[in-house]
Amino acid sequence: MFIVIEGIDGAGCETQAKNLIKMCREQKSLFPTTLIKYPDYERNVGKLIKEFLYQNKDLTAEQQFLLYTMQFIMDRQMIAEKRKSEIVIADRYFTTTLCYQTLEGIPLQMALDYAKNFKIEVPDAVYYLNVDPEVAIKRKGGEDKEKNRREKDFDFIKKTHKQYQMLVYQQVWTKWVEIDGNKSVDEVTNNIYNVLMSSRTK
Repeated sequence: MFIVIEGIDGAGCETQAKNLIKMCREQKSLFPTTLIKYPDYERNVGKLIKEFLYQNKDLTAEQQFLLYTMQFIMDRQMIAEKRKSEIVIADRYFTTTLCYQTLEGIPLQMALDYAKNFKIEVPDAVYYLNVDPEVAIKRKGGEDKEKNRREKDFDFIKKTHKQYQMLVYQQVWTKWVEIDGNKSVDEVTNNIYNVLMSSRTK
């Protein structure tokens, strides 16, 4: 199967994706697993995305959309093959684009039509870490690493929270599962794992 860990900046997507992979690999019944992370700054258009986020490179909403989605299109065959026999866990995905780039001005329906036309792999579920913006902002402030333009923009973080709530409520594009991301790291990981296990036994 193919699942995505999603949430606003500071929600802990990267931490939870890594924790979930570790927990799954400790359980023989859930092995093998693959972790993928977006955007991937080390290849192709990822370098341009990194310049946009960390070096304030100017990109239009359309340019942002095309750069981000190009990685999903390039990886669609890999994801399609791996999900047949593995659990593929993505730290962010096209669902992030449905939030961020629609806030930049890309029409939601156009984005959905694009995904269909270019056959972007649709995940079985998106686990949305619902974290209060104030909590997420505090978490980001406590991290000892460089912050990109999105992570510094507290107003935008609050806007993304509202946009994600809409996507979850309307179940846009795929199945969204809301997880309480305000809890401790271990509690959140256990909750995601339990939901994942439950979905596999149905």
